[in-house]
Amino acid sequence: MTSEIAISSNKSLRGLSGDKEVAVKRVNAYNADPKLLWIEQGFNVRDICDEHVENFVASYSNGKYVPAIEVVPVTVNDELRLKIIEGHHRTLAVFRAIERGIDIKNVSVIEVQGNEVDHIARMIKSAEGRKLTALELAAAYKRMMGLGLTQTQVAEELMTTSAQVSNYLLLLKAPEELKEMIKSGTIAASNAVGLIRDFGADMALEAAKEEHRAKEVQKEAKANGVEISKSDATPKTKKLKLKAKKVSSMSDIVSSLAGQIQVDELEKNEEVTIKLNSETAKVLLSLSSEISELNEHNAKVDELLKNLAIESKKNKSSDAEGE
Repeated sequence: MTSEIAISSNKSLRGLSGDKEVAVKRVNAYNADPKLLWIEQGFNVRDICDEHVENFVASYSNGKYVPAIEVVPVTVNDELRLKIIEGHHRTLAVFRAIERGIDIKNVSVIEVQGNEVDHIARMIKSAEGRKLTALELAAAYKRMMGLGLTQTQVAEELMTTSAQVSNYLLLLKAPEELKEMIKSGTIAASNAVGLIRDFGADMALEAAKEEHRAKEVQKEAKANGVEISKSDATPKTKKLKLKAKKVSSMSDIVSSLAGQIQVDELEKNEEVTIKLNSETAKVLLSLSSEISELNEHNAKVDELLKNLAIESKKNKSSDAEGE
């Protein structure tokens, strides 16, 4: 990797293929000298997977087909280079294979057209590259917005929804520990998004830890054939809500009561009388009691998560001071 700066070149691969001083030759795509390949630090949104690189090293070493690397001509320190747009793993594999003594005189490259937004979109949508993770997509969305696009425009460019762009951008707010949990599959990205929306980033981390703890308890109990209590198997940070049946019942009651109200009565700005039978009154009281219990439980969850988040931050601060 390098921190060198590239500027756009007025050269194209078609033009370079006719330049005897530059090692770029036309085949179905173009064949270029590997020395021309240049990786811009921080451009690739995919995390590098060493195993993926090694697979390409094996392919290059054994003369097997490898898809062309997608590039754009740039000038770096007054020298013409081919900036990698799509194919960073392939490029690293070429470099690694050459270091190991494999004779690779040329690599197949294709020129990518368009501006930087087009280049990022191409990297994301390429069928040749590894599918991007939610966190990698989030970073790509942010970069495209940094180039002046709105969330809606990013969604249109990448043929996704504005909701997905919005949701994934939330992941960038996650603490590093939560991001690592997402990367490892300990928690699904969609679940993490929901937790961040519900609690905020720091409290979401603690909620994710507690959800993982509860799952591990269930998994261990199942493996050992042991029954566990519902309280042990349920995350202590799980918020409660009315069941769909109760919500439907409440909706029916509200609709029934609203049906008794006449619009002209409201215009008089006087008290409005509605009637309900004893059965409906009992249901209302029951719902009211349940809602109060839910609110009380959820308030305790918020308080617990806040305290856990504060304690976690204190511990990390103490650890940092001790280093």
